[in-house]
Amino acid sequence: MRTPTGPQGVVAASLTAFKPDLSIDVERTLAHAKWLLANGCDGVLIFGTTGEANSLSVAERLEVIEAIGKSDLPKDKLMIGTGCCAIPDTVALSKASLAAGVVRLLMLPPFYYKNQSEDGLYAAFATAIDRINDPRMKIFLYHFPQMSGVPIPDAVTAKLIKNYPDIVVGMKDSSGDFEHMKKMLTEHPGFELYSGTEKYLLDVLRLGSPGTISATVNVTCAQAAKVFANWKSDKADDLQAEMTAQRIAMESAPAASAMKEMIARQTGDANWRPVRPPFVAISDERYAALEEKLAQTEFRFPGTQAKAAE
Repeated sequence: MRTPTGPQGVVAASLTAFKPDLSIDVERTLAHAKWLLANGCDGVLIFGTTGEANSLSVAERLEVIEAIGKSDLPKDKLMIGTGCCAIPDTVALSKASLAAGVVRLLMLPPFYYKNQSEDGLYAAFATAIDRINDPRMKIFLYHFPQMSGVPIPDAVTAKLIKNYPDIVVGMKDSSGDFEHMKKMLTEHPGFELYSGTEKYLLDVLRLGSPGTISATVNVTCAQAAKVFANWKSDKADDLQAEMTAQRIAMESAPAASAMKEMIARQTGDANWRPVRPPFVAISDERYAALEEKLAQTEFRFPGTQAKAAE
C-alpha cells in the first residue's frame, strides 16, 4: 500500500479574505491559514468552494499562490484548488502551485458543460495531467456534484488511478453520500479519500481514510482535532456526536458568510466580513438563529476553550 501523501487528520477548506473593494486580502488570507494550523488543523486547502475560488480570476489566484511560495507556511501541510473549466487555466494554476512548493492539487471536473461522457471527463483530467507533466504532483479529485453539477463517475476515477497511480492519489468527496465514500475506500485500498464533511470523520477513519477536508472546520477545528486525536479510543463516538451536532448547526447558514461573520465578531476584525458576489453577507436574523443552534451544542470558537474552562 502506498505511503499517504496528504495531511492526516483535519484539513480546513480555508476562507479567502477580501478587502472592502472585494480585491483579495492576501495577507489576511495567509494569516488565517496559519491560525488554522495553530488551532487543530493538520492541513489547509486554499481555493476550495468555501474559499470562493470560482469567483476569482486566474490572475488573482496566481497572485495568492506566489505569495504562498514566498511565505513561511509549511508547504507540506497545504493543498491548492487548481481545477477550472478551461484546461490551460488548470495547467497554469497547477504549475504555479508546484513552483511555490505545494504539490497537492485539488481538481474539479470541467463543470460548465453538463452530461458529458465518461471518456470526455477522463480526457479532461488526463490532458491537464499530461500538460502539467510534473512527477511531483499529487492530484485529489474534487467530487461535489451538488455544487458543480458534474459528478466524477467511479469508472473515471478507477481509470485515472490505474493510468496515473502515483499522481491521482485521492479525492475530496463532498457528495455527502457515505456509501460512495465507503465504496471508494473499499475498492481502492490506499486511495486517500477525504470526507467533505466532518460528520463522517470517524466513519471514514475507520475505513482507512486520512480524514476530512471540510469548510466548517474553519470554526469547528478544535472539536475535529479532538475526534482525530481520540478516534481509536472509547471516547471517539461521544466526541464525534458533539462534532456532528456542531456541523449540523452550521449547515443551517451559508458557510462562507456565516463563518466570516463569526470570525469578525470573535476577533473584532470587521475586515473579515466581505464576501464576493454572488455570495452575500449573512443577515443579523439568520446569524442569531445560527448562534442559537450552536448554543445547544458543545461549540466554542477555536482558541477560547482554555479561557472558558478557567
